Amino acid sequence: MINHIYYCTAPGCFSLKTNTLPDEAPLNYVLIKYLYCGICGGDYSVYIGRRQAYPISLGHEFIGTVLSVGSNVINLHPNQYVISDFNFRCGECEFCKNNHSHLCHYNNIQKFSNRAFAEYGLIHKDYLYPVTIKNKIEIACFIEPLSCILHAFDIWKIPYNYPILINGVGSIGTMAVFYLCSVLQCKNVYINDINTLREEKIMKLFSVKNYKDYPQKFEYIFESTNSIDGIKFSLDTAIPGTYMCIMSHLYGEDTSFIYERICQKEIQPVFPLRNGNPQFMFQAINYIAKYWENSYNILYQIDTNLKKLFEEKPQNPFNKQIVDLEHLIWDEAD
Repeated sequence: MINHIYYCTAPGCFSLKTNTLPDEAPLNYVLIKYLYCGICGGDYSVYIGRRQAYPISLGHEFIGTVLSVGSNVINLHPNQYVISDFNFRCGECEFCKNNHSHLCHYNNIQKFSNRAFAEYGLIHKDYLYPVTIKNKIEIACFIEPLSCILHAFDIWKIPYNYPILINGVGSIGTMAVFYLCSVLQCKNVYINDINTLREEKIMKLFSVKNYKDYPQKFEYIFESTNSIDGIKFSLDTAIPGTYMCIMSHLYGEDTSFIYERICQKEIQPVFPLRNGNPQFMFQAINYIAKYWENSYNILYQIDTNLKKLFEEKPQNPFNKQIVDLEHLIWDEAD
């Protein structure tokens, strides 16, 4: 089977490559046809050159269909929809055995042929979760980001009845709003984003307020802008002793000021990594199935032009960008 893959080969560049995959999956592996994949902050960081690891295959917030399963795979079958965890979890190291499997010694072992900005992939079974989709199937691209939110709020331990500022309503911030407002029914959520069109969508759909309507600074701030200017805003907006959850991973940037500002205000930060333990993937699957409303579909954009979605991401009026892999044009890259 000939497989087309878009590799990010340099900042701002995707190149089309091919590999050959078996027609039948071996042993512990699953052969998948990719259908849709969301663009995450980590993908974008590589694209703009913050993370220098070229060439690299990107895209893990996907939904696909199973084409073939290996002889050791018992919980998946052909024609089933599947999504992926970001982590590999060996189950044997001290982190896996002590309920911190997202910190597994082998979580970056990469037991897959390529990630999801591609036609097909051969992936180890332990990454995959079966899903049943009653809504549009691309909604599944929100599940893995939501699992990261569930892990973050699990370790943040804040009172949800207090005013909370969500700074940045891209993919991660949007899922934070979804969890607080749709699942937990919180009424004291404020948002801020430099992209006012994204703000407007969130305020139309959820019981949130603009941060400008809050007459004082915040004691609880969820930082999800993934930008230097954004985290400076969060630090400026924080009062001494603020509890801050920092989801922005500014690899490759000068972030020395963050430590200084945290010390100056005795801010109490948490820095969640990935999505915690598998329980959060299962919870996220259930929450999307139970709480996602059709009206929320205005939050995301689907396009077949991979590079266009990456190029326009900062100014894009949609809170989430999703690549349609079934209809992707395989000659559009540099």
